[in-house]
Amino acid sequence: MSGLLVLLALLCTGGIVFAVFRSRGSSGSASGEAGSSKEHQRLSEKTLRIFRAELSLDEEIAFIRHLSPQMAEWMNLLAADKVDEAMRGAEAVHAATPSSRPATCFLMRARLAMGDNQGAAQIAQTYFSAVGNAEVQSQLQTWYHLREMNVIPDQETASTVLGVIVEVNYFEEDGAPAMPLTLAAYLDGSSVLSRGQRTVLARPESQKQVHEAAQQLVAAVMEVERPAPGAHPTKPVEDHLMRFTVLTAGGPAVIELNLGEVQDNKSHPLFKLLLLATHLQMLISNDKDFVLGGAPGTEGRQPSETAPEKRTSVH
Repeated sequence: MSGLLVLLALLCTGGIVFAVFRSRGSSGSASGEAGSSKEHQRLSEKTLRIFRAELSLDEEIAFIRHLSPQMAEWMNLLAADKVDEAMRGAEAVHAATPSSRPATCFLMRARLAMGDNQGAAQIAQTYFSAVGNAEVQSQLQTWYHLREMNVIPDQETASTVLGVIVEVNYFEEDGAPAMPLTLAAYLDGSSVLSRGQRTVLARPESQKQVHEAAQQLVAAVMEVERPAPGAHPTKPVEDHLMRFTVLTAGGPAVIELNLGEVQDNKSHPLFKLLLLATHLQMLISNDKDFVLGGAPGTEGRQPSETAPEKRTSVH
């Protein structure tokens, strides 16, 4: 899996807080008022930026420093005004292991500090060549850094979909407050589901299916007509709106749909995305009755392509 879960394990709230996420199905959700309350709270903007791979280079370095002894050593050397020694150490690691994320970020930041944008871009290109199609979220994060330096990918690279973030609200039948759901899927098959502020990971025995379903969802997004990349909306998803944030090297593109207009219309160009996102969410949560959407007083209907023996619905 990509560095997604590692980054998610570090959330800044006046400092670094380490969180441990364990694989669990819906039956393993937290009990008590605190657990229920957390499932109805929206993810912080910073967590959403982690999903979208939109951390600043300094933020990413701060995160990595708490995980990587090498990064911590180089940063300590900088603080001690031993710049040359820090650079030699990072360059040696980068030369021996071009896929090293700590060395890549450290050297990109050093080149930027020297005003050498071209040098920073070259470091990034070496990293891309080393990781290939792996570490998709780190690739997205690197392209975000490059775009901040006005380094723009070519058209083919910019148009390739590397991931998608799905945001929607789940409405329970008892009239309880809506539960915000956030589903992230990436081209390398990594994924994560959040019910409110609670993270749900796939069970070990489901990981192969989840991996394939995540890739299928991303592949389907590639086939959908989408707007040009632009700024991500700051307004949270409300009511029965569903938001797909398409992640590319060229930046995020947002597609929004109304569930009521799509759920029973198989000819709608976004119906397949709804179906595949629902299927992936079910696999991760290990709960066939917990579907994306769901309006009070209605039964969930899962599209027949996923479960032909039982028609369910998504509201």
